[in-house]
Amino acid sequence: MAEPPEPRREPRTAEGRAIVDAIAEATALLLDRDGYEALTTNAIARVAGVSIGSLYQYFGDKQAVVLEVARRLEGRALEVAMERAEGLGDTSAREATAQLVDVLLDPRLGGPASRRALLLQVPPAWLLPASGPTDRSTERLLRAVMEALPFREGPRDVMAFVVFHAVEGVIEDALLHRPVALFEGAFRRELFSLAWRYLAPAGADLSPHPVRTPDAWPPPSAALSARLADEPPAEEATPVHRVTPKSARGRASVEAILEAALERLAEAGWEGASARSIAKRAGVSAATLYRYFPHLRAIVAELARRRETRLLELAEAALPPSDGRPLAPSLGPLGEALCARSREDRRARRAVLAEVPQAWNRAVTDEVDAALVMLAERHLAERPDGREGASARVAVAALRHGLESAIVTRPELLEDPRFGEELRALLARYLLQREAWG
Repeated sequence: MAEPPEPRREPRTAEGRAIVDAIAEATALLLDRDGYEALTTNAIARVAGVSIGSLYQYFGDKQAVVLEVARRLEGRALEVAMERAEGLGDTSAREATAQLVDVLLDPRLGGPASRRALLLQVPPAWLLPASGPTDRSTERLLRAVMEALPFREGPRDVMAFVVFHAVEGVIEDALLHRPVALFEGAFRRELFSLAWRYLAPAGADLSPHPVRTPDAWPPPSAALSARLADEPPAEEATPVHRVTPKSARGRASVEAILEAALERLAEAGWEGASARSIAKRAGVSAATLYRYFPHLRAIVAELARRRETRLLELAEAALPPSDGRPLAPSLGPLGEALCARSREDRRARRAVLAEVPQAWNRAVTDEVDAALVMLAERHLAERPDGREGASARVAVAALRHGLESAIVTRPELLEDPRFGEELRALLARYLLQREAWG
């Protein structure tokens, strides 16, 4: 993938900073409403209330503007984390956990529109120059806190990664499906429970932590909201309808196209994976490609469907019918199977996870997540060691995000047996009664 674009120039005056602020806010709202493909610099300028010349004075194209939105969010995240960490030296491990969970819920990180837009509409690989350094700094900060306070024993570097991305994953799941939950006491208590049960030392108090009254997200300005309402929304994407091959030759062509698409996505990213380049790599004509896949989105949807189907099969195999047996012995094999599959399928999974907008995969991901939640709920109800009150959805979101974050940003963890063990510990300590943690 090409190097991400940098801003053309930094604003030096109050007026310039106000222009860039308006451009960033307008971009987030348009991204959330219409998606990246429909986003144009002209629409950004109109909603921001600035001239197109002013926009190009600071940004070369729409990707540069989107990256500015990401840089701002990630920069605020690190500032908030460091601010909270300064006061943790004289507190307890339990209180420190509550404070660190609050960091990821802080409204200064950005409103739901900007965070949801970056999650769904922009390939994660584009955001790594902004998000990568912030994530690594946050993990180092968490590790330092763990070393300074009496948390449970364990590999601090791996534990910091697991707890950070587990909590982040549950918050992102709420942002996408029920953002109002971020202000609910029950949701915040469950986030604390996830993090604290994972980190707590032997004999620690596991009761819920008092919930702080959250601050509201700052709303967009009235003028900007009015201009957004006046901007016609983009047409909805055409539903994906593809032809299923009926012959052996057709099936071979589809497999070649899918393999070629993975290679092109891994090499050149979304914008470099044109239909022509994929067809050439697959050794088929463009007409053959279009016969089965009307566009790249359809190819990615099929790749995601296969990946998610395999994920569900692995979970079902690792969690057979209970017959009254405890759940704890099944969690280790589940974590090992998921890590092994991620190692084998790393290139394919990273291409689908990092190089395209996740909105393209959302329908199939949501469908499989719903099935995984039902599977987990059934086992929690049937197994004698399941913890009453544990949320299957929280567990699924935490596990998924932990694995996917490792694939995209820290693939070496997939080779580290400590990572699989810590994923098992995360699930066991959250889902099971204390006596079954092992």
